[in-house]
Amino acid sequence: MKDTELVSDAELIAQAEMSPCVGVCGMDEVTGWCFGCGRTVTEIKDWQSYDNDLRESLGSDLTVRVTQLIERRRAERGGTRRGRRAKS
Repeated sequence: MKDTELVSDAELIAQAEMSPCVGVCGMDEVTGWCFGCGRTVTEIKDWQSYDNDLRESLGSDLTVRVTQLIERRRAERGGTRRGRRAKS
């Protein structure tokens, strides 16, 4: 689709529903990945232009990225959830 072509509301809604965005937007300074969906700024910007094959191939990578972000943040916080240290 060209940038100048108009799409219906139904098409816009369908495209938005195919986005991996979970509404937890914030970029990790180390990796450049979004904390919520795992995408880079470029992937977020270009997502709607990706075909289904590319979106699907990125899908498992995004899950791995988010898991890695969570694990790294937990390690930085002492290995516990939400920064709480275990009771002694």
